[in-house]
Parts: sequence; structure tokens; C-alpha cells
Amino acid sequence: MQRGRFITFEGGEGAGKTTQARLLVERLRAAGLDVVQTREPGGSPGAEEIRNIAVSGEADRWSARTETLLMYAARSDHLERTIRPALEAG
Repeated sequence: MQRGRFITFEGGEGAGKTTQARLLVERLRAAGLDVVQTREPGGSPGAEEIRNIAVSGEADRWSARTETLLMYAARSDHLERTIRPALEAG
């Protein structure tokens, strides 16, 4: 079985990443490919919980270091529970 592919869109807020990702997913699915669409921060149940904690409340609720650690925790969970399994499944 062929290993899956991982495609990301990078850019600032409002750059059109979500729109481009949606268009690509539609095109790939129309071509008969299985697609797992996800997001960061978030993308797995645990990462979504961390995202909700990180983005709620006052803007100065977290120090920069604490927010960075929360984002890394979300990414780790996302990678372990969503991305790697999807890539391994092909």
C-alpha cells in the first residue's frame, strides 16, 4: 500500500488558507481520492480541547511561553492521533 501524502497551506490570518484547502479537498475527492482535512491548532479531539483553552478568555491570559507550550501540546496530539494514522493508512 502506498503511504499517504501530507499537504499544508501556510499564511497569515485572512490569507485564504481555508478557502484553498477546501477547494483542493473538493478537487481531490472529485478525482476519487480519500482525503482527511484537518487544521491547526486543533485537528484531533484533544488538540481541539487545547485550542479552545488557548483561544478563550482574555488576550493576556497566557504568557508567550505558556501559549507556545499549549500549541506544541495540541500539535503533538494532532500528529499522533490524526496525521500519522492517516499517512500510514495511505
